Amino acid sequence: MSKEHTRTYNTIANTLFGVVAAAITIILNFVVRVVLVRELGEEINGLHNLFQSVANMIALMEAEISTAMVIHLYKPIKEKNKDKIKEVMFFYRNTYVLLAITFTFVCAVVDVFFMDKLVTTTIEMSKVRVLFVVFSLSFITKYLTYHKRSILYAEQKNRVSVGVNTVCELIFRTAEIVSVIVFHEYMIFLILMICEAATSNLICSRYVEKYHPYLKSYRGVKASKATKTAIVDTIKPLFVTKIAGTVQQSARSILVSILLGNISIVGYFGNYQLVSNAMMNLFSQMGGAVTSSFGNLAVENEKARMYVTYRKAAFLMNSIAVVLCAGFISCIQPFIRFAFGDSFVLPYMSMILISVELIVYLFAMPIISVQNAMGLHRKDRNQMVAQAIIAVTMGYLLGRFYGMNGILIGLIVPYVIFTYINKGIVVSKFAFEKKATAFLKQVLVDIVKAGVVITGAVIVASIISTGSLMLDFLLKGVCSVGISLVLLVILSWENEYFRLFYDAIKRKVGRK
Repeated sequence: MSKEHTRTYNTIANTLFGVVAAAITIILNFVVRVVLVRELGEEINGLHNLFQSVANMIALMEAEISTAMVIHLYKPIKEKNKDKIKEVMFFYRNTYVLLAITFTFVCAVVDVFFMDKLVTTTIEMSKVRVLFVVFSLSFITKYLTYHKRSILYAEQKNRVSVGVNTVCELIFRTAEIVSVIVFHEYMIFLILMICEAATSNLICSRYVEKYHPYLKSYRGVKASKATKTAIVDTIKPLFVTKIAGTVQQSARSILVSILLGNISIVGYFGNYQLVSNAMMNLFSQMGGAVTSSFGNLAVENEKARMYVTYRKAAFLMNSIAVVLCAGFISCIQPFIRFAFGDSFVLPYMSMILISVELIVYLFAMPIISVQNAMGLHRKDRNQMVAQAIIAVTMGYLLGRFYGMNGILIGLIVPYVIFTYINKGIVVSKFAFEKKATAFLKQVLVDIVKAGVVITGAVIVASIISTGSLMLDFLLKGVCSVGISLVLLVILSWENEYFRLFYDAIKRKVGRK
């Protein structure tokens, strides 16, 4: 099998595994959220969402170190340089041990001095602090057990990591659900979360040791100054990019909690995040497969082939993004009513803003995947700093005057400008040697197409009203997906990348 076929096979296999795993995760997370709300109440649900956001903000110190390590593993793995692989992995392990210690200290500071300022709840604050400590242990466990897992991504074996993770999720999240129903205890739920993180990482670690037995021990290994310098130089711009992304994801719940004054509202918002984050997770599996493929392709530095590969991936991913967003807007309100009740439904404008944020995030994924693969983060690090500062400032100021809608607008606008548009221009220039006008034209076409397709699908789906929430949800979902697919085919018929996929499918069907 040729290199190109092997790379293509790995990309397709990783994507399929990722999509199936993401679908399972979506179902599990939904069931977990419903059980938390119904068995433990709105405040525990809100606390759980807030804990995730706070821990993600603290975890900024990790700052995509794993991505940097994968970037530095592509070449030695391709060359089968075991000494270099071992050197990188040794540095990686020591870095994550230090991260675990630092994360523990920062969590303790936040818990003792700031938690009462972040949370407005009827639950006793001493209990909230204890729960946060246990929650944070799942992150600490990850740092202490994760590092060998990264080599799977450098080898385009994402599917192994994803498969192990999915099996562990099925086992432990089922146990979490049962524990909440039987014991009505959030603490037991959190302990099982820790066990899930440790088990998944340890199984992957043993798998890696089986095929890389030289990684069982690091005795006598020492990372050279050149290796440390190269990795740190890669981490610095990644750190900035990670800050911007985490601020975008985590600041929403924290600002909602601070400005809107009730932990239950964080839970209401978190229910929508549950669905939008599930779609983002589904998409990130495709993005991860593209990143691994590009990482291997970039070693050969054939820009013309890289650009065609990127445009094909971008066309496919953006088309899927449009279908997902059409379904989200059409179905999310009846879904929330059916799953949680009328009191959990957010105003229509808030839902639209969440949808806008979702599609911008999905549209940015192909270019972010290329950036991650090629380590081009230093090219726009200053702009990412600007995004983080402007997003928090705008979110806070607009949130004070316009509530949740103001928070969402304040966070979306900087993301569109800096992550979607500017990053696309920068990466197109340095990865493919393309002018800004080429990327901006692509953006304009994608936005207009998305607007037409989503509007048409949502309008048709909005006509459906049977009086049954479950039936409305299902029919609206089928209708929005069907209409958006038809409109996409019509609007993309002359697109060269659509024709590539169409011709490939025709050939495959013809052979059969």
